[in-house]
Parts: sequence; structure tokens; C-alpha cells
Amino acid sequence: MKDYQFFEVNDFLDDAAFRRWVFSALPKDDEFWKQWLLEHPEKETTVTQARQQLLDIRGNLQPLSVDYIDQKVAQIVRQAQEKEETPEIPLPIIRRFNPTWYYLAASIALLLGFGWIYQSRLQSGESSVVPTVYAHLVESANQPLLEVGNTSNSPKSVTLPDGSTVMLYKNSRVSYPKQFAAASREVYLTGQAFFQVQKNPKQPFLVYANELVTKVLGTSFFVKAYDQDKDVLVTVRTGKVSVFAQTDKQATTQKASRELGGMILTPNQQAMLIRANKRLIRSLVAEPQRVDGPQKLTTSFVFKQTPIREVFASLERTYGVRIIFDENLMAHCTLTARLDDESLYKKLDWICAGTESSYEEVDGQIIITGKGCQ
Repeated sequence: MKDYQFFEVNDFLDDAAFRRWVFSALPKDDEFWKQWLLEHPEKETTVTQARQQLLDIRGNLQPLSVDYIDQKVAQIVRQAQEKEETPEIPLPIIRRFNPTWYYLAASIALLLGFGWIYQSRLQSGESSVVPTVYAHLVESANQPLLEVGNTSNSPKSVTLPDGSTVMLYKNSRVSYPKQFAAASREVYLTGQAFFQVQKNPKQPFLVYANELVTKVLGTSFFVKAYDQDKDVLVTVRTGKVSVFAQTDKQATTQKASRELGGMILTPNQQAMLIRANKRLIRSLVAEPQRVDGPQKLTTSFVFKQTPIREVFASLERTYGVRIIFDENLMAHCTLTARLDDESLYKKLDWICAGTESSYEEVDGQIIITGKGCQ
């Protein structure tokens, strides 16, 4: 089995199994990739970009020869090698940013400089390799901490004192006490990690990552917070989490409370903290995944003159995403369609096309607007 979790866009483009899924998916392909994305939510943006590039290659040509696809993929990879791309901010609508050569050259030089310094200090064993923000948080902790780092290409599993687990990714560190305090469970992170937290409403679990604090009572979520990154990203897989900047006036109260506060995130939602101005933005992930668990086998998206309110209710249950619409205005709208294998956004496209309406994602919710149905 290939270790796709370390693939970047160009790796996916060059992978025959991935291309088969995009161009001529078999049922087993769809099942594999849907399950894989559920297990690796941090790769959704990368997979979406690679998939879109392959679809752009295809355009309106059907079918495509293998030689033609290989030629176009090789061209894309070659262009990417000649010109590094600026990392994209994972917003609801992904837009590619094309910097000028001046800024591109400066960015590459700066990144290479950071990489050289990091590797040199890592090899010499200097403690200064620990990022400044992370180091300050660790030094300010109320009790001695254990630290686990990962410099390998493979994720490292770390088991915490309460049985919670942390999947620690490359060039990442996590610090935690030998035993959690009675009031709360506090963990400090730099880099990327996936947390699966044991539920304990009486003992909130807090992750400090740069200027962002993530608070949960028991759930699973992903945090990306390298010290040099401009943003901190938290993506929820299951349950609920609350996030808030450490500079919030209510931060101290929120940390001590046994209730969730701050900005609440639910499955398929993410929050991004823009570190420059401490602005916190909530949005949906690029490819929302089903959260209906065992009901997947019984949930059907075959509609026959189904009232639109029932259609939207079905989507809300399946994806855990709130859908807001004017029930009185759309009271006479119905839908007849089969949408089993479509993504959430593709389902919404078909629904809106059939009801002469439109949708947009705002603050992690779907807003439907339309003229109603006669």
C-alpha cells in the first residue's frame, strides 16, 4: 500500500491509481479515497488541487489516451520544478496566488535560510532549534513537561497520560506533563498533529499552538501550527472544539471553565488564526466528509418530488453542516434526483439548479438564496 499521506500535488498527478479514480473511478476506488480522506483530513486541499489539475487536463476531451495524460502531467511537474509555488491559504474557495518573481525569489531564499539553520542546529543538538513561541509557552508552564519530537518522514504516535493519542508529523514537537492536573489537560504543540482525545467533561483538554488555544472535552481534530507559518489551522473531524486566541480578554476564563467557549467548531468546519492581526476565521473544509457513521449504509439520496426542507435536513444530518434557507419562500420547492455518489458541493449544485436558487458558504454554514418555486 502506498503511503499517500506524504504525497504532494505532483506525486498525486503522477500516480496511476489516483488518476484512475479521477478519470474512470470504480466503486472500490471511490470507497478507498473517501475513507482515506476521512483518515487524513490534512490532505484534503492537496488532493483537491491534484484532482482539479487532472480535470483541467481533460477539459472536454473524452476519452484521453494514457500517453496524452502522461505528457500533460510531465509538463505540469516540470513547470512546478522550475518555479516554486507559494503555499495556499485553505479558505472555502481556493484561489491560486501568483507572486511576482521578486517576491518569489525572496520567499525561496528565506525558506532555504530557515531550513539550513534548522538542520544545522538539529544536527548539533542545540536547544535553540525549538521555535520561539513554542519555547515561551513551554517555559511558562506550571509544571515540568515531557517532550517528544519527530524529525522522520513517518508520523509518530504519542500516547498521553489520560490515554489520548497524538499523531505527530515531521518536524513537529509536543510537550505535556507526566500527569495531568486535576483542573485541565494542557498540551503544547509546534508543527502538525492529529489529536484523538479521551472524553472527560470534568477535565477540559487544551492544545496551545502558537497564539491559538484549542479546547475540547473529547473529540478528534487536526492542528497545523509551525512557528514560521503565518496562520494556525484547526480542522475538526469528530465532536466539537472551541478555539480562541491567547490574547482574547476572556482567554483566562475560558481556559479554566469546564464548558466550551470562544468560537465553536463542529465536524467539517475549520478555523484559521491569521497571526499578524489575530483574526480568527471559521469556514468549511474543502471537501466535507460524511459524519453519519453507521447510518451511511441506510442513508439514501434518491429523491422523488421530495420537499426541499427534507432534502436539506438530510444533508445536515449526513455532513453535520447547518443549511440556512427561507422555509416560507421555498415551501413549494421539491426535488427529484439521485445524488448518492456526489460530494456535498456537487449535491448543492444539483439542488440549486433544480430550484433556481444559489448557495454560498459563510462562517462555516451554507446559505441558500432563491426566488422560491411556483
